[in-house]
Amino acid sequence: MLITAIGFIIILGFLVLVHEAGHFALARLFGIGVEEFGLGFPPKLVSRKKGETVYSLNAIPLGGFVKIKGEDAETANDPDSFGAKPVWQRGLVIVAGVSMNVVAGWLLLVILFMTGAPTESGAEIEQQYMHSQRLVVVEVLPGSPAESAGLAVGDAIVSADNVPFTSIDAFQKFVDERTGSPFELAYERGQARFAAVLESAILPEAGVDRGVIGVGLSEVGIVRLPVHKAIVAGAIATGNYLDRIARAFGAIFQGLLQGRGPGDGLGGPLAIAVATDDAIELGLPHAIIFTAILSFNLAIINILPFPALDGGRLIFLAAEAIRRKPSRAEVEAWFHRVGFALLILLAAVITYRDIGRFGGRIWQAVVG
Repeated sequence: MLITAIGFIIILGFLVLVHEAGHFALARLFGIGVEEFGLGFPPKLVSRKKGETVYSLNAIPLGGFVKIKGEDAETANDPDSFGAKPVWQRGLVIVAGVSMNVVAGWLLLVILFMTGAPTESGAEIEQQYMHSQRLVVVEVLPGSPAESAGLAVGDAIVSADNVPFTSIDAFQKFVDERTGSPFELAYERGQARFAAVLESAILPEAGVDRGVIGVGLSEVGIVRLPVHKAIVAGAIATGNYLDRIARAFGAIFQGLLQGRGPGDGLGGPLAIAVATDDAIELGLPHAIIFTAILSFNLAIINILPFPALDGGRLIFLAAEAIRRKPSRAEVEAWFHRVGFALLILLAAVITYRDIGRFGGRIWQAVVG
């Protein structure tokens, strides 16, 4: 539980700080004053003023914030105020946070491809860069021998009756030949190794006419690439992740509009904490992948055209560019206040829903 809590704070804090650092860097580049850059959230522990900016360390270690001069329409006439700058500069300052989340996720993937990334085997991967190939469980059928034996998604199959396997076809042939005869399966979960006795059987729900144990498998290996190939592979993976996440959000919104609810694809802080625990248990490479994916999620969420988010602020900048005059400060302020209140309400509803989904795991973690 302690390791999960620390990992949760480090991952979420890092991603929020990266986002705010993007706003900070572009604001300073365009000569916009930054009143405060905070690590964590108040109450304030210590602070130090350097130039016109106060750098603070705060008690709640869940990210940070940047307070840009004139962002709330006050001191808008000062030359170093946010409101005094051209629309395009203000737009870039707002987009910088989202861009930094994308860049951070990409850099994490590049580092991972250089040091060793768990990747599914395929024809597009040169075998000279593939190491430590193994079979990983990607699905467990309910009521199957595998579920009864305690196998879970993410487990890596090591051997069966002391025979090592790295090929799905070879393992499936072995299991089929042992139909009706118990065998010992050795598998790894994170850094721990386990053994279970299973007996394969013909399962109608598996959709095949042969003996199975009820798992879906993937051939996975560790890919280590040279720098130039890692940069390209990281960019391709970033594009794929962004596309998949955007499609997932589209499906969630479509479900909401059609009255089907958000489904299991939408989660809040508790869901992130549970996913953090899963990623840490699987090892550092999986924790890095999870952090990168979460960074991409934050980028897409923040660019949505919703009040109080970066995308909502861009709406007012676009309106100002079209109308050639700024919106009323009071209207924009209330727009973002209402949006913030709705976001807090949504977070509360999602958290309540997550308690129902993950309450058992959370309780076990606390008492354990």
